[in-house]
Amino acid sequence: MRIIKKHLFALLPIVLLALFLTPTVAFGQTGTYVFDEQDVLSSSEFNELESKGADYERSYHVGVHFLFTDHMSGDESSASGRNEFGRSVIVDKGLDKRDNNGCILFVVAVNSRKYVTVKYFASSANDPFSDDGVDELEDNVKSELKHDAWYDAANEYYSTVGKQLDYFAKHGKQWTSPHVITLLVKVLATIAIPLLIAFGIVRSEKDAMLTARTQSAAANYADPEGLDLRISTDTFVDRHLAVVPLPKHEDNDSDSGGGWSDMGGGFSGSGGGDF
Repeated sequence: MRIIKKHLFALLPIVLLALFLTPTVAFGQTGTYVFDEQDVLSSSEFNELESKGADYERSYHVGVHFLFTDHMSGDESSASGRNEFGRSVIVDKGLDKRDNNGCILFVVAVNSRKYVTVKYFASSANDPFSDDGVDELEDNVKSELKHDAWYDAANEYYSTVGKQLDYFAKHGKQWTSPHVITLLVKVLATIAIPLLIAFGIVRSEKDAMLTARTQSAAANYADPEGLDLRISTDTFVDRHLAVVPLPKHEDNDSDSGGGWSDMGGGFSGSGGGDF
């Protein structure tokens, strides 16, 4: 027994040294609004995003959350699977039970490179995020995720959400992207119409400078010894029909989401996709 104890005491310094030299395993950072399970954020970045989440909930009574995870459990290759994963995160963490109007969650699966946006609002009247708004939000975040800029992606998310929350608070309606026709009318009003007016003025001035006058008889313009063309016919010597098939449209769920989906019970999801 004494020999065993002796050997154990002799091995103790070696074990302690090995523990000291072994790299620390990251367990991630879990807050109230940001859940960094992959530890991709520094402490200062994490605290800054947490602070923004707290400000939004205090000012607008909406929970704004972001999750970095390894992969989405279930069928993360399908839009419905990604939506369901986001919904389960909101329920498991009790984000839908908090004392606010509702919440929105953006999920990033770091290793499988998937994303999804899921929101919960028991009353649609309290929902500040339109489909256009979520599309804009995801486009902004994806542009950073493609470069593995994890903090920049989360920061862009909180910034875009903040603008849409502020718009909803001030106007009482969801932010939507400008309609194509509206933009066209604005372009016509600011560019095309002034150009037409300028063209009309220049054309009028040019016409005033023309002094030539037309003749009443065409004979004055015809060459008496010119070509006398009495008959005109077209003869086709060959016929060739070219058929060009239109390219088939292929749906791709990887670049964009599978379409916004109402999951019932106040939950809805974007379907997400790849980044």
